[in-house]
Amino acid sequence: MGGESYKDLMDILEKLVSQHPYILLGVDQRERIIYYTNEGGFASIWIYDQKENIKKRITDYPILWASDVSRDLRRLVFTRDIGKGRELQHIGEIDLLNDKVKIYDNIEPMRIFSFAVDEEKIVFTGATMKDIGLYMIKRDTVEKLAVMPAFASVNDVREDLIVGSGVLMKNPKSSELFIYNISANNLEILTPKEGSVNRTPIILSDRKILFQSNYQDPDRMRLVELDPEARLFREKIFDNKDLERYDPVEYIFMRDFNDKILVIGKREGRSRIFVDGVEINTLKGMILGAFLFKDRIYYTYTNIYRPARVIIYENGVNREVVGSRVDEDLEKRFGDVEFTYIRSLDGLKIPVYIARSNIYDQTKTGVVYIHGGPWSEVADSWSIMIASLVAMGFNVIAPNFRGSTGYGESFRLLDIGDPGGGDLLDIEASAKYALENKIGEKLFVMGYSYGGYMTLWTMFNKPEFFECGVAGAAVADWEEMYDLSDAVFRSFIDILFDNKRHLLKERSPIIKAENLSKPLCIIQPQNDTRTPLKPVMKLAMKLLENGKSFEMHIIPDMGHVVSSIDDAVKILLPAMIFFRRCVEKNR
Repeated sequence: MGGESYKDLMDILEKLVSQHPYILLGVDQRERIIYYTNEGGFASIWIYDQKENIKKRITDYPILWASDVSRDLRRLVFTRDIGKGRELQHIGEIDLLNDKVKIYDNIEPMRIFSFAVDEEKIVFTGATMKDIGLYMIKRDTVEKLAVMPAFASVNDVREDLIVGSGVLMKNPKSSELFIYNISANNLEILTPKEGSVNRTPIILSDRKILFQSNYQDPDRMRLVELDPEARLFREKIFDNKDLERYDPVEYIFMRDFNDKILVIGKREGRSRIFVDGVEINTLKGMILGAFLFKDRIYYTYTNIYRPARVIIYENGVNREVVGSRVDEDLEKRFGDVEFTYIRSLDGLKIPVYIARSNIYDQTKTGVVYIHGGPWSEVADSWSIMIASLVAMGFNVIAPNFRGSTGYGESFRLLDIGDPGGGDLLDIEASAKYALENKIGEKLFVMGYSYGGYMTLWTMFNKPEFFECGVAGAAVADWEEMYDLSDAVFRSFIDILFDNKRHLLKERSPIIKAENLSKPLCIIQPQNDTRTPLKPVMKLAMKLLENGKSFEMHIIPDMGHVVSSIDDAVKILLPAMIFFRRCVEKNR
């Protein structure tokens, strides 16, 4: 990066944001591929007609979330943010028989965070400042079915049953299933074992419910089948033992295709497809979703250096059908990727991904990249932030600190009641490992969302390890964030802190602002309703009052979600220019 001009930085960034991801949503009755991409500048839904070799965009405005194609292959739903990033959304629907789009704008805009669709209705969970509700749209009529007792997501709807999961018994370390019977107007909460984690239920054709649960083993999610009439739980066992031998830690996708059960099992940041327990010989890496149509399997494939693309598996052959070609210059910059475990300061094993740059000699610098969530992970999956850092000459170490998903529920639950505690030990251990193993002669730190929070927390508590840091969409003050949040994010904070309200202040970066001793770059979307701007502005004032060196970029008309190419540039460009100056300063 030392030799890169500002023009070079812009050229590299332009190449990076031109690497569009393509996320499969399904296949319709004409075997057209339905997918989600930011090609054309913003996130939208497209259709690729394989027979005519024609691609067309269906939604001519940005969308936030999209469902998979329905069981009858005729429709899908999506949400549209009408609040300029504030995540105030309307539901929309695409009729795949005629490609007509309909927006249900007779609904009060709200934060919609899960939905499902069948042949005649749409169900979703949405949050207002007051509560979290379960809603249904049928024949253009919107009905609020129930107020949910806590954070909950809907996963499937079939005939008169709606199923989902959430922290419904208000134990932050467990999650339960819910079944809503539309005919009986009844909400029921179920669990195979009190205190267990149960997620992602789907309704099978025989009305049994398939879901994943750790009630038998706290560190492994198993497939479990529930007979809702008899209230019987039993582990789902397939005749073929491929899935059992693979022994996934968790499942990131499951669906019933005409009585064939397709699941995607994951472990250590990579995943595989299984149909009725039989492993499918797909490309190796991260598979995000899949769709079974006749004798073909369509799936979304990605790795750290490859944006998501749509692949067809047929007759033992994998063939890419929708994707973007990685720029040759970028490929030359991308080096080796390594997965390993390190020991944290208290002895806990921490999984990390290391992505090396082939032009590292230009910077001699490593970056500790802290993912968001915290219930998320760095996997062998495209991240434009990691790719940008590597392309600019930085080696990247990305720890899956305690609280990350993908490594068992016992590991994920370690962060609950202790954000900014044990995970800070893991960041410090990653920094020490990076220095000892020559990942960088010096280190920077960067993160977005919860990663932005941890970047601030690290810079204020462990500044000796880092020369500078970039905090994007960060939490500055947990107490004020709680007061500004809607029902779902108040529930999120209650869960994360295990209802320990006294910790909200103790773990807020704003109370440690006077500790900043290294250059800091803060990048904050103006309309972010998850990590609001107001507390970050107060942090900036406190830094000013203490005479600290920092810079701040407020991104107008943008929310928390990076949903357009323009959004990505507005986040990445100031970060990369800031890091460039830090490299020059530390030569």
